Amino acid sequence: MINKALVIGAGIAGIQAALDIANSGYPVVLLDRQPSIGGHMAQLSETFPTLDCSQCIMTPRTVEVGHHENIKLYTYSEIAGISGAPGDFTVKIRQKAKYVNWDVCTAAACARKSARGKRPPSSSAGSASAKRFTPLSPQAVPNKPVVNPDVCVRLQSIAKRRKAQMRRVPQILPDQRHRL
Repeated sequence: MINKALVIGAGIAGIQAALDIANSGYPVVLLDRQPSIGGHMAQLSETFPTLDCSQCIMTPRTVEVGHHENIKLYTYSEIAGISGAPGDFTVKIRQKAKYVNWDVCTAAACARKSARGKRPPSSSAGSASAKRFTPLSPQAVPNKPVVNPDVCVRLQSIAKRRKAQMRRVPQILPDQRHRL
């Protein structure tokens, strides 16, 4: 049996749970479907009932998660499958395509390019300020850019070209095999 924990969701509750487990000496896998951790609390300006600044509460915890030796962070990811028995699970994690080489591109460099990647206001995605690069905030953990395929005009044009090519190429499906 492996003593390791999986925490699904890296909002404030998931972050705190991962930190508590990791500080107890156990390895933790923290998984979130967003490009960075923090959940909805990262979008708030104040918290109820004390009206504390949400970033004042979140930032120290997100930084600690990003640097904790017992926490393996998977962002922009989802569970693809779970197998096994209680106490001996195997979890398959699928990471979404980020379309950015994190070894080469920094958040600052991509933010500069992002200004050129805005959609026109007539687009179906909504506002002209929708950016093709994210991190969600300057304090994002990990502070690595991800291309938003719903907004990036270049990715959408590539996808359209590939679809058009697929329509032109006849495909033989397994149930349509012919004997020669």
